[in-house]
Amino acid sequence: MAGKQAIHSDLAERPRRAGAGAAAEGQVTRVRFTTDDVLLTHFGEAPAPLAEVSAGLLELRRPSAGTVPSRWVIRARRAFPATARPLLDLIPATLPSPTFVDPVVPSLDEGLEIVRATPTSVLRTEVPASWRGAGRPPSWLRSLVDGDREAMETVVRALRDFYLACVAPYWSRIVTTFHADMAERIPVLATRGLAGVLSTLHDDLAWRDNTLVRSWRTGECSLGGRGLQLLPSALWTGPPLLSGHLRESGGNALIYPARPAVPLYGASQSCDLAGLMGHTRAAVLESLRTPRSTAELAACVGTSAPSASEHAAALRASGLVQTVRRGRGVNHSLTPLGRSLLNGNLNAH
Repeated sequence: MAGKQAIHSDLAERPRRAGAGAAAEGQVTRVRFTTDDVLLTHFGEAPAPLAEVSAGLLELRRPSAGTVPSRWVIRARRAFPATARPLLDLIPATLPSPTFVDPVVPSLDEGLEIVRATPTSVLRTEVPASWRGAGRPPSWLRSLVDGDREAMETVVRALRDFYLACVAPYWSRIVTTFHADMAERIPVLATRGLAGVLSTLHDDLAWRDNTLVRSWRTGECSLGGRGLQLLPSALWTGPPLLSGHLRESGGNALIYPARPAVPLYGASQSCDLAGLMGHTRAAVLESLRTPRSTAELAACVGTSAPSASEHAAALRASGLVQTVRRGRGVNHSLTPLGRSLLNGNLNAH
């Protein structure tokens, strides 16, 4: 990547383009892959908390375009803590935007430490974009530009508090959605390779001549031989987002809306399933959003392998789970009926 800003500046444009339905004709972003980039491109091991914070904040600020906001958006707006309001000063509604606030690492504490360690040279380059055309900036932002530690702690506290109030209550569902999306992609990866996977992540993406082409906004960028981390997001519903970071901050990332969508407000549904089939069996069904062996299933649910096998057999008899032999063991996964039951998509008759 030709400098950190080359790809990360695209992440900054998200609020402006978020409400649009299609790209202007001929406007595309081309992300060119070297051989090393292809070899190093991979799915993330887990959701990145600060990436979900960033995506969630942007989702809250997206114009509704006449549609009813999701229940998460409605409740997150109500829960938005006063201590997170500095983020509204720091992250403008149009590009460019500071790039240091959302390292794509799977630990909140690690991510916040990366933010806290942002060099003053980076702050002086990126933070002034926050107040362009808005007159005199808030005093705390002027202090942040100079590397003031108290101002930086304001940023860290705002990120953490937004996470705790608006993201953490739904983290288990975010994780489930993340892994469910990955499970849907694995068969495509096996049969069509990386190019096939990249082309199916979103309607705005296509793979052409060793280049990932994304509709919306004209531009080109390079990954710098570091590849691309693929991150399905449970909170973001807009166009795919390109995020460029140094390797220690998680590297380059492509953030896209997860599929299939798992309702973030699934608690009542989970309780209904638990009442219908028992807590352990409901947990087994939930854990099989990602295909697992009997041993993996037992470890995930916290039961013995014989018990996990028994529950899987009962769910299989009900048409909710399928089991396929893999060498000396077996692999359990959801049937379309089982997935529909979990996602609340069964038609009432």
